[in-house]
Amino acid sequence: MTVRRVDTNEWRLVRAVRLGALAEARAGVFGSAFEVASAWDEGQWRRWMDRQALFVAEADGAALGSAGGVPGAEGPSVGSVWVHPGARGSGISDLLVGAVADWARAAGHARLHLWFTESNAHARALYVRLGFTMTGRTRQAMDARTVTEVEMELALISGSRPAPLSGAQPGLRLRLLGPCDEAQFLAVRARLQADGFDFAKDYRGPWPSYLDRIERARRSIDLDPGTVPSTFLMAVDAAGQIVGSSDIRHALTERLAHWGGHIGYVVAPEHRGLGYGTEILRRTLPRAKALGIGRALLTCRSDNVASRRVITACGGDLDTITDDGICHYWLPT
Repeated sequence: MTVRRVDTNEWRLVRAVRLGALAEARAGVFGSAFEVASAWDEGQWRRWMDRQALFVAEADGAALGSAGGVPGAEGPSVGSVWVHPGARGSGISDLLVGAVADWARAAGHARLHLWFTESNAHARALYVRLGFTMTGRTRQAMDARTVTEVEMELALISGSRPAPLSGAQPGLRLRLLGPCDEAQFLAVRARLQADGFDFAKDYRGPWPSYLDRIERARRSIDLDPGTVPSTFLMAVDAAGQIVGSSDIRHALTERLAHWGGHIGYVVAPEHRGLGYGTEILRRTLPRAKALGIGRALLTCRSDNVASRRVITACGGDLDTITDDGICHYWLPT
């Protein structure tokens, strides 16, 4: 099963999914009645799709569900969330709503809201699980004046952490590893590995040999079979302390196109939640552009909310969520 964004040329697929949802919908659940939508022509479906960002879940060529991100005067909202009865309980709803949240965050919005029927306990449980909270607002459903809808919203940027570093922050910089970095680098590596992160797994001493190895990788000299040129950079703060790193792969193999992408980044455990991840990625993108990468592919696990926030905060456009739960994003450099 994959989740992806569809365009207006796929209006037939969207029509099939939408009519499937409307055919079983209770009064007030969706804003368009089945009888009305089933009579739409191609132009009407294209216009309906143009008003929102639509994501579809598919398996073996069949559509299993959909969700839309709808721009509005009060900010973006989630709309048209539906999963085929035979696929419910499989986590598809979580992935679809998460895709809409990525879309909204990448566009610079701080909040995402939605409306659902007050009596729909399943929808309420889903949105609570995903972090939505009640706003206290209610309204009458468009298709049934006796049905009440309630509003929930999701904070797309956590309010529990300090404000992210400014893009003009002079203290953070990216640089290559040097002869004097061994002790600090190995200490950061040990902390990351203790935290379950396989950082610098290619490290083998002595230190001069390791520096030579990563320099040859940067210059594409004597690469091992199946590897690509790469630039490994340390992120250091104003005091010269290593707070994280980024790794630019100059090209993609089939394996990297699925998992790894053009850029990987990491933040040391003690520096997380301070905006360093976003700043490291933001400062890495121009370096990728200088290497001839016009659009950078980034990947992360679908349940890694922190990484999804970082990538979309830097303008990452969700392309696909694969059947093994890997999110693929494209970022302009």
